[in-house]
Amino acid sequence: MHDKQFPLVSVATITYNQKELLYECIESILEQDYPNFEIIVADDASTDGTQDMLRKYDNKYPGKFVLRLAERNQGITANSNEAHFACKGKYIAWMGGDDLMLPRKLSKQVLFMENNPQCTICYHDLDVFDSSTNQSLYLFSKKNKPRQGDIRTLIKFGCFNGGCATMVRADKTSSSGFNPLIPVASDWCYWIDSLASGGEIRYIPEVLARYRRHENNITNRDSRVGQNSIDHLNTCNYILSKYPEFFGEAMSCYSKNIRSLRHRLPYFSALAFSFKVSFDLRSVFAGFVFLLTLGKVRI
Repeated sequence: MHDKQFPLVSVATITYNQKELLYECIESILEQDYPNFEIIVADDASTDGTQDMLRKYDNKYPGKFVLRLAERNQGITANSNEAHFACKGKYIAWMGGDDLMLPRKLSKQVLFMENNPQCTICYHDLDVFDSSTNQSLYLFSKKNKPRQGDIRTLIKFGCFNGGCATMVRADKTSSSGFNPLIPVASDWCYWIDSLASGGEIRYIPEVLARYRRHENNITNRDSRVGQNSIDHLNTCNYILSKYPEFFGEAMSCYSKNIRSLRHRLPYFSALAFSFKVSFDLRSVFAGFVFLLTLGKVRI
């Protein structure tokens, strides 16, 4: 009866060398008023004592934690899959090890999902704050227009949902989890696959978590700009190959990524970068064939 009233939520948390920040993250999860959740933590071979801290949490809260502690560094996508495949809940709520839940986040998202069976993914607004001062910088919605819709919307406009804002129905996620061919920015592909069998992504207009900005954020590292862009463009290739019926949306997002890259990198850097993208001509050809045959032929 407990599970029917309060379905199990798996809070999937990924981390690497974030011991002090992870402590704050875990405490914010433990303070949730929702009565039925497990905390999955996948640590990517941290060297700062994170794993010892996690073992202490596991001993203190028997049955609450599921730990995946890597002995060698695997990278973001592989570590995310460690968390994904450990989840047993009806819903998966994703968290970065440096982000914070606000009160009633899980309760409000589960209630929304239970009341909206057509909703496969739901997300909410975020308070983006400075790690060193704890001062709020802006709301996520001010720089990322909230959107709702089906898989076409998610493909056309990219990954507009913040990771730590997102809850997904576990039975709608891909059986292969995160795409291992996309080493860093694989979350967009993960959400797209989750909507492939139908359903919608919906928005809750409330601030239910805090997203931390600090010097080690993946999204703030200049050295990662190229890899993130490569991953986004190769996700477009993946869409063209697997979902040719969304050819127009994929090409629209592809062009937006190229334009964005030109503004962020010098010309010659952008030119060199372009040769690293695995642009798949077979994917484009498959898209054209699908359109020309009115969807009757898939390659």
